[in-house]
Amino acid sequence: MRRFIYFLLSLLGFGAVACNDGSMEDVAAEYGCPHINFSLKARVIDEAGKPIEGIEVQTKNYAFYAGNYSDAEGNIDLKVNMWPDTNIDLIFTDVDGAENGGEFETLNLNIADKVEQVKEGSGSWYEGDFAADLGDVTLKLKEESDEQE
Repeated sequence: MRRFIYFLLSLLGFGAVACNDGSMEDVAAEYGCPHINFSLKARVIDEAGKPIEGIEVQTKNYAFYAGNYSDAEGNIDLKVNMWPDTNIDLIFTDVDGAENGGEFETLNLNIADKVEQVKEGSGSWYEGDFAADLGDVTLKLKEESDEQE
C-alpha cells in the first residue's frame, strides 16, 4: 500500500528532497521555468509628432498578448511574463495599412540598453521585474514607390 501511495504522489509531481545533511529544512520544490515580469511603455508617433493608432508591437523571440497595439494617443503599455532575457528586439508594424495617418515602415529596435530592473527576484525561478520606457518612437511613412509595389 505504501508503495502505491508513493507511486501516486510521484505521478502528481510530489516528492521528498533531503538537504546535504539529510534534513528536510528549507527545501522547496519548484515547478515551472525561470521568468521575469516585463513592462514596456512607449508612444508611437509619425515624423510630424502626431500619435499613430493601431501599430502592433512584437518581439523576435517572444509573443506579447492582449494590448500589443498602440491606442488612439499612440500609447503602448504592456505588461508580460517572459523568459529572463533583457536583450529584446522590438518590431513596430503598421498592420492597418493606410488607416490612421498613412502606411508606415516597419521599425526594428533593440532596447537592451533601455531595460532596467525595478524589483529584485526571489532567488529562485522568479528573477524580478524589468521595465523599459522608450518615450516617443517615430515611424516613417512608406515612400510612394514602396506603396505601388
